[in-house]
Amino acid sequence: MKFYFDRESGLLARQVRYINIAVGINPLGVEHSDYCPVAGVKIPFHWTATWTDGQSTTQLTEVWPNAPIDAAIFATPASPAPANTPTQ
Repeated sequence: MKFYFDRESGLLARQVRYINIAVGINPLGVEHSDYCPVAGVKIPFHWTATWTDGQSTTQLTEVWPNAPIDAAIFATPASPAPANTPTQ
């Protein structure tokens, strides 16, 4: 992985990683921007990932560090009810 930092701010501007796939090594680049302070830490609110045949963009509107999460989200789901089988 290679990291590129902004000379003035010192913040991460770009990262490039190389992924080994069936046809060879494939680069994946991520550009970071729109840094905003969140709980005293600057976090990129916008990033664009680019790979050989595509691109995706992520734009955050808000970040909640250490937000409480309901433990029920991690509970094992109930088993499905048995399917009714038709009688002949």
